[in-house]
Amino acid sequence: MTKVLCLDTNVLVSYLVADENSPQADALVLEAVLGIARLVIPAFAWAEVGSVLRKKVRMGLLTIDEAQGCYEDFNNLPIDYINEESVRARSWELAEQYQLPTLYDAAFLACAERESAEFWTADKVLLRKLSPCPSYVNQLRE
Repeated sequence: MTKVLCLDTNVLVSYLVADENSPQADALVLEAVLGIARLVIPAFAWAEVGSVLRKKVRMGLLTIDEAQGCYEDFNNLPIDYINEESVRARSWELAEQYQLPTLYDAAFLACAERESAEFWTADKVLLRKLSPCPSYVNQLRE
């Protein structure tokens, strides 16, 4: 059985743009690139990653060319985009259960649940809200 990973947007961005979480993010993405693991994310995640990269341009942290290169690198990753009705319905349930203000994080959790994936995030605010924390949730450590 192939290992399945669901990587939060912050993990994917740490892979694309060097930061304190990059070594661990790089190792996770490498598992997918080498075919050791299957990488799954919600269908909308491409827009979320692109939006974060564009925000980094507006903040002066990346040039437009650097951001475009990162976005192209992201689009070349072996990602299975999940867009199932069950994920959409479960996202709402999880947002309610954990009192999440949006469905974005809940969709990643629902995607991980549906695909029996390890969910990895560096989002400490999200992790504090997940009580009790599901067993499939993992924190990227700096």
